Amino acid sequence: MSSFATLVLTAFQLIMDYQRDFEKLQNNFAIIKNSYLDSMAEHLWSYDTRLLEIQLDGLSRLQGVSYLRLVADNKDIYETGKSDPTDDNYKRFDIYHKNTNEILGTLDVELDVKNLRAKYFQEAIWIFIRQAGKTLVVVFCLYFIFNHILVVHIQDIAEYLRGQGKGRSAEELKLRRPHHKGEDELDVLVDSLNRFRRELLQANEQLETLNQALEQKVTDRTRQLTTKNESLEKAMLQIKRMQATLVAQERLASLGSLTASVAHEIRNPLNFVLNFSELLTDTENIAEVKEISRVVLKHSQRIDQIVRSMQILSGYDSDILETSDVNEIVKRAYQETVSSRSLGSSYVPPKVNYRLADKALAPVYSTSLLRALSNIVDNAIHALEKKVITNKNFEPELTLSTAVRGDMIEISIRDNGIGIPAILGEKIFDPFLTTKSAGEGAGLGLTVAFNIAQKHGGTLKYTSEFGQWTEFVMALPLVHERPNA
Repeated sequence: MSSFATLVLTAFQLIMDYQRDFEKLQNNFAIIKNSYLDSMAEHLWSYDTRLLEIQLDGLSRLQGVSYLRLVADNKDIYETGKSDPTDDNYKRFDIYHKNTNEILGTLDVELDVKNLRAKYFQEAIWIFIRQAGKTLVVVFCLYFIFNHILVVHIQDIAEYLRGQGKGRSAEELKLRRPHHKGEDELDVLVDSLNRFRRELLQANEQLETLNQALEQKVTDRTRQLTTKNESLEKAMLQIKRMQATLVAQERLASLGSLTASVAHEIRNPLNFVLNFSELLTDTENIAEVKEISRVVLKHSQRIDQIVRSMQILSGYDSDILETSDVNEIVKRAYQETVSSRSLGSSYVPPKVNYRLADKALAPVYSTSLLRALSNIVDNAIHALEKKVITNKNFEPELTLSTAVRGDMIEISIRDNGIGIPAILGEKIFDPFLTTKSAGEGAGLGLTVAFNIAQKHGGTLKYTSEFGQWTEFVMALPLVHERPNA
């Protein structure tokens, strides 16, 4: 940095000296103009060539003038030096007669700027060479001094620290230094490293002690946890046995309740069949025979419906999984529901809206899905019929729609009938729970539909506002991972 600063200052000084000498050199133009041109004009007017040559010789000896040339009447009268004109070293002067202002000739003058530049350039080179040599000597001396006094000891410290890192050295750090008085920075550094080493050894010993204590605590806690786990396993085994017993008892209770409900639901239509069958044996009236046969057929079909629903609930179903058009199944469900209602109520909603997706292909159990949708549609038509009876100005409306949402296809059945009481909640999917009058339903339709939705790996949910509307939504997966059944 010192050498750099010296070089910068030297360069600045050389530039200043060059500018000063250059201005002195340029001042020759002013001297020639003010001191020589008038006398040269008089000599040219009188054509005194001897005095003119003496004056030009004196002018050529001015410091810094490298070339002179006098031209008069288109002839070279005087010329000396070598011409090398540039913008900053050349100037032409016109020589005028004082009285007539007539141009008598021209004087070309060139200054020796090239030599001035060469002089300062050479001087700058010598200064840079001397400064570089001095810098090299100083750097070499500094390197020798610092290497001998500082670097070798830093290397010893680094080597000692590397040995400590690898666990090779067990002694304290000592530097190979000649005896000296006082304490310098290296001594402070060595003392600090040795103190740090002692504190590190103490910390390692404490850490080893703590690790041993921690290992003992972990061993004890592991033993305690093992004992507790064994106790928990025994308790879990007892709980599982109790759960199995409770499940078995609950299944027996459910089976008993279900058996009683099934027996009750079948006994009612069966009594009608038995009673009307006895009437058939005692009557010969054709009209009565037809009426009795119609009633027997109706209650026989109800018994058959209960048996079929129980088969579905028990898992007995021969339906197979196949890719089908869900839109067609929705339409068939409505058509078959309307056709089957001819045996009971003949009510058919006057307005049915289809809002079906453009493409509704999905793997389904076609027969089971048709039965589930028919049950829901039948409930919707029944709700509309009840509201028509109580409200003559009511405009019934049934909407059947399908939509693909993500990896599911949703089937929606919405009616604006009497709705479902909020108090029932999810109980409407329980078997034999019905809001219909006696003889109108067995309470298995929604139970069967719910189980069929689960059979497909889907869901069946509903929303309703009592007295206003009800909507059932069955969501079925577009990709079925269960094997065909």
